[in-house]
Amino acid sequence: MSSGPRAAPRQAVGRDALANPDAQGSARPGTRRRAPCLNRRAVALLCLFLFLPYLLTLPATQGAGSGDRLTELKVAYLYNFTRFIQWPAAPAERPFVIGVIGDPVIEQHLRILEQDAKRVGERPIVIRAYPTPEAIAPCEILFVGAGAQDQLTGILRRIVGKPTLLVGDTPGDAERGMAIEIYRKPDIFRKTERLRLRINAAALKDRGLDVSAQLYDVAEVVR
Repeated sequence: MSSGPRAAPRQAVGRDALANPDAQGSARPGTRRRAPCLNRRAVALLCLFLFLPYLLTLPATQGAGSGDRLTELKVAYLYNFTRFIQWPAAPAERPFVIGVIGDPVIEQHLRILEQDAKRVGERPIVIRAYPTPEAIAPCEILFVGAGAQDQLTGILRRIVGKPTLLVGDTPGDAERGMAIEIYRKPDIFRKTERLRLRINAAALKDRGLDVSAQLYDVAEVVR
């Protein structure tokens, strides 16, 4: 004996359905399908996981090995910037150059990217060290270490009008004209620290670089 029409089985909503709204079936007649949306906080959190897959805290008191870990994290930031910033088109055979001035330690750590044959698109990453501002050649990213802070005026003059992302890790770099400053921020208990970003929006605009809004979501903007 039939007890009436069966209810349609409930449709599970999985990753594919969330990624593709059409996978959830058609909307009922007379209703409007609501476009999926993520709030700003959710986008920022997602961006954090994409931007730095192994984001870790650092002990506030530096011990053995913590210096290397800090440098490795900075290298990870530099490499991941290439996912959120677009440079002018260039031939695939032309290397993507990451230059360093004033920090031989981070230069050596960056060379792992060369050894691992990392690429930006089809372009192989090449690391270049520059002893003086006059030696700086065209490069996509230029990291300015503490050892070159007294030469910053010459460095800025050398890359004026060029699509070079200027990055530093000295306090106040963003205010002094760097596009991105990587800095350490302690937690409220001052027991651990995390790397954070400050972005000089005007400096990025002057370089003619196309920057994803997601990068701004995880940074402090200096205007």
